This record gives sequence, structure tokens and C-alpha cells, in this order.
Amino acid sequence: MPPGPANSVPMMPREHGAWAMVLTPFAAALILAREVTWVSLTALAAVVAVFALREPLVYLARERWVWRTPRVDRKIARRSLLCWLLLLAMSAIHLFSTLPWRFVAGLGAIAGLFTLMSVYMAVRNRQRSVALQVISVLGLNSSAFAAWLSVRTDFPAAIWWLWGLLSAHCIAAVLVVHARLAARAAARTSVAEAARFRRDALAAQWLLLAGAAASVATPQTLAGVPLAFSGAVHLSELKRLSSPAALETPLRKVGWRAVAVSVTYAVLTLIVLRL
Repeated sequence: MPPGPANSVPMMPREHGAWAMVLTPFAAALILAREVTWVSLTALAAVVAVFALREPLVYLARERWVWRTPRVDRKIARRSLLCWLLLLAMSAIHLFSTLPWRFVAGLGAIAGLFTLMSVYMAVRNRQRSVALQVISVLGLNSSAFAAWLSVRTDFPAAIWWLWGLLSAHCIAAVLVVHARLAARAAARTSVAEAARFRRDALAAQWLLLAGAAASVATPQTLAGVPLAFSGAVHLSELKRLSSPAALETPLRKVGWRAVAVSVTYAVLTLIVLRL
């Protein structure tokens, strides 16, 4: 019998990596824009609400179509869903009344599609799909556009560079995480599968380094600096996977280390884009 979520009101995602992928681009976009308004707080509330409501939605969908029996946390899930939907509704009303409605509707539609896809895959127990997580990275990092729209109504190249660079780093990081998990499980599952995940992660890092080299031919010639940093750090992380002792490092510690790297990467990206 699958366990229910922690007894907390409201329910919210517990993956610190995913929270970092949502909040870091949002903060980075405001820093890049060099402006913060009250609308930015509303946009942040909307982003958090959309991200957080996935948790009770997944719980209730699993109860309805997978477990098929009432669970102890049903009331908490329903109250949580109502809480996040109310926050989202109030935020949406403010955003539609202060910002160009086409942009708000467009971002809202994209967020809704990503949420529905994520819930569907979770209910089918495919939430660890590499393809899903790569697509989710693109969606989570889109919080940068919500932050930007709260202070600007144009979308210059800089914000697209920010989204692209942050997404590239996060995708490479996700592949490294999968390589680590596969390496830890290799003894009881498939060594070949672990080797495949490692090859995919290595390929991603070499692509980052290739992108760093190619960036000299683009308007953002310094974009290669954060890309090279990300590739080098992740290659070092992959090298650690050959050590049995490193594989025993608690995943929580590994996760917080990855968050620190991501924040450093975001700072480097901002410095490069503002030069």
C-alpha cells in the first residue's frame, strides 16, 4: 500500500532541487531586469501556486485511479488543493488586470499543460522518466519569463539567454543525478543500464563544453563561462561515481551540493549577461 504524504497543510512539493529550478530563474530574471514591483510578488505567488498544487493533485488522482480507496490524507489534499487554487485565482485576477492579458494567458496555458502532463505521468508511475524530467526543467525554468513580465513587457535576447543557459545546466544536472542513482543500484539491477546513464550524462557535459566553445561566435561571447563551469563540475561529479565511498554519500547531501552549484552557476550567468 503506497504511503500517503506527510501530514502538513498545505501539501507542497518536497524536492529541494525542483524548488531551486523554480525560484532561482525567477530571482535571476528580476536581477537581470534590475527592477522589482508589487506585481512581481503577485507573479511569484502565481508561480508558487502552480508548482505547489501538483502535490495534492497527484495525491487525489492516485487515490481515484490507482489506489481506488479513500486515504487518511484525503481531507488534507483537498484543503491544500483549494488553498493553492485560491492563491492562484487571486494572483491571476491581479495579473490580468495589470499586465497584457495575452502574455499572462500564454504563460498560464503553458504552466497548465506542464502541470497536467506531470500529474498524468506521476499517476502512471513514470515521474522518474528522463524525458519527462528534461521537459519539466524547461517548464520550471520558465518562471524567469513570469518574473520578467512582472516588470517588462518586452522579451529581449537577454531573457532568452538566461532561460536557455539555466535550462542547459539543469538538464545536465538531471542526467548526472540519474547516473548516480543508476550507479548506486547497479549491484542489484543492471550494470549495463548504469553504464548507459553514465554515457548519457557524459554526453550532456561534453555538449555543454562544446556550447561554451561555440559561444565565442555568438553575441553573448562570455556565455561559455557558466557553461564551462557547469560542464567541469558535472564531469568531476561523474568521476566520483567510480568510487564506492562516494556512492554512499547521502542523497540529501548530494542534493544540497547540487543546489549550491546551481546558485553559483546562476550568479555567473547573471554576471555574463549584464556585462
